[in-house]
Amino acid sequence: MLISIMTIALFVVLTILWTTDTVETCELVNREGLGVEENPVAKFFLKLSNRDFILFKMFDLVMLGTILYYISNTNILAANTLLFIFTLIYAFTVVHNYIIIKKYEEE
Repeated sequence: MLISIMTIALFVVLTILWTTDTVETCELVNREGLGVEENPVAKFFLKLSNRDFILFKMFDLVMLGTILYYISNTNILAANTLLFIFTLIYAFTVVHNYIIIKKYEEE
């Protein structure tokens, strides 16, 4: 079964947002410390190093993509719905991080 163009486009957008979140998170943690990270799993990898955090985020995205790929083989609507939800969540996260970064720059 071929993956739809919509699914590919949503995954590309999600990948861009995921990468932006990763960069913003590293920047915030480097500036303000681990206290700005709320996710305990991400915080664990950030304690190790930015490189380990980036590898974790890459692995996480690949796993999500793999799961969504297998879901799309049986139910494309469910896969696209999940992909859309994840894209919205990461869009919100990127905007939230941007607001925090701007707030710290103003101080």
